[in-house]
Amino acid sequence: MGYEVDMAKELVKDLDGDVKAEFVEMSFGSILESLNSDRIDVAMHSLSETPERAEQYDFTVPYFDKVWGVIVAEDSDIQTLDDLDGKRAAQSVSTSSGQEAEKLGGELVPIDDVDEAMKLITEDRADFYLGSDVGQQDYLDKQPEPLSVRVLDETVPDVPASLVVPKGSDELREDLNEVIIENTEDGTLAEIYDEYLGMDKSIEDFDEYLDEDE
Repeated sequence: MGYEVDMAKELVKDLDGDVKAEFVEMSFGSILESLNSDRIDVAMHSLSETPERAEQYDFTVPYFDKVWGVIVAEDSDIQTLDDLDGKRAAQSVSTSSGQEAEKLGGELVPIDDVDEAMKLITEDRADFYLGSDVGQQDYLDKQPEPLSVRVLDETVPDVPASLVVPKGSDELREDLNEVIIENTEDGTLAEIYDEYLGMDKSIEDFDEYLDEDE
């Protein structure tokens, strides 16, 4: 269940031929590796293209606009992204969010999960936590009691999420590009995102992500 599952079902409907989606559950760390072993044909888990990943895999046009949100203590004097310089960032080490926090001038305080980040912030042992705006909002909404934290109005741009296919899967990648664009432009993906997330995370312009011959 989830927005990516519903989205996959819609995309598959528009592929040529008798194509059906078979979902394979696995840990996040196993997803890309499973492309190499031919266990799966397409990886879908809010994956962004990076130079390192692009050396091993091919990426479709993006389907999900990702941004980082910033959580601080309710009484924090942090108001803007500029205020994060020199502050303590509760982040998982060696993750893209941790790397982004460092770019903003944060000094990393290692954590294992979001619960630990919130504990450090509310106990004044860290100053901020950087994470997916969607994930943050879902986490805060599910708390039995409101936490003494707030989310900054400013967000940090992130690389949008794409589908990932094995290197050299040109025909599959081009077919997926076509159906992603179609389902974005006709509002199908926006409806799915609004249902699950209460916000539209679809891509506004694909021009910069398309090859010249597409």
